[in-house]
Amino acid sequence: MELGLRVGPWLKDVKRAIIENRPDNYPIGIGSQPPSPGMNQMALGSLRGAVVVTPGQKIAYVTDAADTAANRAAIIRLAQNADLLFIEATFAQADAELAAERAHLTAAAAGSIVRGAKVCRVAPFRFSPRFAGAEARILNEVMTAFARPVVRRRKLTSSAFGVLRFI
Repeated sequence: MELGLRVGPWLKDVKRAIIENRPDNYPIGIGSQPPSPGMNQMALGSLRGAVVVTPGQKIAYVTDAADTAANRAAIIRLAQNADLLFIEATFAQADAELAAERAHLTAAAAGSIVRGAKVCRVAPFRFSPRFAGAEARILNEVMTAFARPVVRRRKLTSSAFGVLRFI
């Protein structure tokens, strides 16, 4: 920290005070939790400039979902504008009947849901063992259904887990 203060749980109070738009003379206890009498205090105004508030990233995870209208609507609400969506793409579209019987999504359904939720990146997973060695086929189906105009949002961090990046 710029002011030479030690990182600690008291930073949570600083962040909360900034988010709540407390006045600059609002006292912040430095160094002990919970605040104790006689502890060091600083005015929020002297700390405000040293704190950088950045938006977080939204990550959603969907698995074991039957392709129903109600599930699609719920998933889209859950994942709306997510930075990253992990979503099952268990079966190919050609196996839609089997996917319905087993209450799983097809790759095309997953891609369509991802497009509807307007997510930035998708990480399809949980491919049926029948596609061992043919994962590219499933990924192609997801990508084809996901295809949409590129909308730039804030810069995202690089991917771990081999995630596909779509911004």
